[in-house]
Amino acid sequence: MPEFPAAAADRLVCVADSLAVHGWSITESALPDELIGELERNCHSLWASEALQPAAVGRAGEQLVLPEVRGDHIRWLDDCPANAAAAAYIGAMEELRHVLNRTLFLGLDNFETHYALYPPGAGYQRHVDRFKDSPLRTVSVVLYLNSQWQPGDGGELRLHLPDGVMDVPPRAGTLAVFMSASLPHEVLQAQRDRASLVGWFRRRPDNPLMH
Repeated sequence: MPEFPAAAADRLVCVADSLAVHGWSITESALPDELIGELERNCHSLWASEALQPAAVGRAGEQLVLPEVRGDHIRWLDDCPANAAAAAYIGAMEELRHVLNRTLFLGLDNFETHYALYPPGAGYQRHVDRFKDSPLRTVSVVLYLNSQWQPGDGGELRLHLPDGVMDVPPRAGTLAVFMSASLPHEVLQAQRDRASLVGWFRRRPDNPLMH
């Protein structure tokens, strides 16, 4: 199986530093180009084989597919065929989890992630990532997989910050990390296929026996 270079430790520390100061972090070239390229090919292969499913909004049991609200197609990474690129990405996120716990004491316990592809015309209306009745999602992570993206292609991540909005181009290798409960955001309408890996670091559920 192919091997990929490890993520640079100093970049992961910079993510933690920015998250502590701002509540968000945007890092370009966050992971090795070889890894980004293989993940991009994986995502488009899943799309071409119709293995990505329309994403829904709402909690399990109450989910609805509403393309006018959320237009991406997804597949959870742990539901995809195992490969070296996916394993390397999960390894990098495990390193980031340890860095965030060591420096910010967030108590992050696990990581969940899925491929997401927005076809032309699709977007995602303004929202936050944490469900009102569940505090488990703590830190959101988006890795962009669009090596051919150009201005005008759309699909920017729009962060609604206290002092205004900031648009993040979805260029391949850019890693967006932000606090799940406190940062409203949206995906602007894509003009061409827009691929990413979207995930969340989660805290362990409270143990009622400890209360």
